[in-house]
Formats: sequence, C-alpha cells, structure tokens
Amino acid sequence: MPDIPSAGQLALVFAAIFAFVVGGGMSLLRLRAERLAPSRGEPGGRRSEALRVFSKVCVCAGVLLCAGVLAWHGISRGTWRPLEDNFEALVSLAFLLTLFVAYIQRSHPLRGLDWFIMPIVVLLLILAAVFGRTKPHAYLDTTWSLVHVTASFGGFVLFAIAGSVGGLYLYVNRRLRSKRLVPGQGFGSLERLEHLTLVFVTLGFALLTVGLVTGLVRVLEPHGRNSLGPEWYRNAKVWLTFIAWVVYALVLHSPINPAFRGKRMAFLSVLGFMLMIGTFVAVQFMPTR
Repeated sequence: MPDIPSAGQLALVFAAIFAFVVGGGMSLLRLRAERLAPSRGEPGGRRSEALRVFSKVCVCAGVLLCAGVLAWHGISRGTWRPLEDNFEALVSLAFLLTLFVAYIQRSHPLRGLDWFIMPIVVLLLILAAVFGRTKPHAYLDTTWSLVHVTASFGGFVLFAIAGSVGGLYLYVNRRLRSKRLVPGQGFGSLERLEHLTLVFVTLGFALLTVGLVTGLVRVLEPHGRNSLGPEWYRNAKVWLTFIAWVVYALVLHSPINPAFRGKRMAFLSVLGFMLMIGTFVAVQFMPTR
C-alpha cells in the first residue's frame, strides 16, 4: 500500500515550490536588469551578479528540501526502494530535473534552460502534493513492474529535458529573427540546442520503447494482473503514450529529413512532452489494481 504523505512532508514540498518560484523569478529579473542597464547608462553587472547568486541559493534550497522530503518519506515507509508510490515518484522526478539543471549550469552553462525546466519541476511537485494525498497510488509489485516504471520515469526525465531545450530553441530563434538577442548572453547557439534536443529525445525514445513493450507484455499476459482491464486499448494512458511515441519517432527522423529539423523538431519535442504529462496525469486516475 502507498504511504500517504504527512502534513510535514507536504509543508516541505510547498516550501520547495516557493524556493523554485522565487529562484526562477530572480533569473528573469536578471535578464531584465541586463536589458535595461545599457539604455539607462548603468553598468548592471553588480545587480546582475547579486540576482544570479540569489537565484542559485533558492534553487539549492529547493533541491535540499526535495531531498529532505524523499528521506522523510522513505523513513516513514520503512524502506528506501525508489518509485514505490506516486508521491515519491513525482518528487523524485522533480529532484532529478533540478540536479540536471545544477549540473549543466556548472559544467556547460546554458542560460535560460531553468526558465523551461523549473515550471516542470513546480508542476511535478504540485501533482505530488495533490495526487499523493488524494489518490495515493502504488507502483511496484513485481520485477516486471520495476522495469516498466523505471523505463517510463527515466524516459519522462529525458523528454522533460528535451522539451525544455526545444522550448529554449524556439525562444532563441524568435529573438534572433527579431534581432532582440544581445550577443554574449549565453543562451547557446541554435546548433547546440538542436543537437541537445536530438540527444535527449534519442535516449528517452529508447526508454519509452522499453516501457511500452514491458507494459504491453503485462496487459497481454493471460493470467497477469493489470489495472487497465480487458479493454486496455481504450485507455487514455495507452493512446497518449502511443501518440507521444509517434511524435518522438518523427523527431528522430529529422537528421535524414531536413523538413523536420530546426523549429519543427523543437516544436515536436515540446508537443511530445505535453503528451507525456497528459499520460502521467491519466495514470493517477487509474485504479491501483
């Protein structure tokens, strides 16, 4: 049975949400300060640096709060097995995405990436608080389920990154066309953004395929237990996942078909991730068994 999060755990989740929202706001204010500084004849460097540091502190605080929630939830369950229920799984996804942002910004800085990933992190934490309390959902009962859930959630993380980079590509492309992008702002070239999108879609597609195959085997097993019932092919989760798989297959087709490169590939990566979010929401309304 899934362990319902306590009031204290939910308080930490909402504190993490607040930290991430404030950190994202500081990041946006930093860009605005840099835009207005030249027109006002101000250096802007000191204020920009202060906003950058404050944003970083907020993100680090959010990461620590998420880690605290996961540790507390694990202690209350008496086990450290990951992804056992929807509350822990959704918080874990948010935690992994924030770790990725921290890593990429330290090793290979890509400005603006947090503007697209942090809203996803906040959404995942909100879903964890809502569904973890109102619709507790257990995931793991067999080794087959472990493979299916791990592949599905791993693909989700990779697609979240691909969708965020794709969104950043569309933003940078629009600003370049309107000649409003200031050189040296560190947003990355369109070539780099396109390459990163393709890399993460490729990895995510492999995991999504594993998740689809393991899930299909489970529902077709004659004496197996599944929560979709005999008419599993009509379930919203199945259809959304299949459509997302097709969309990402088109993205992978882009290297050999120039018609799908650039803006179209970025848009498809964003569309595919929106379908994946729909899939995860649909899962929460399914019966546990």
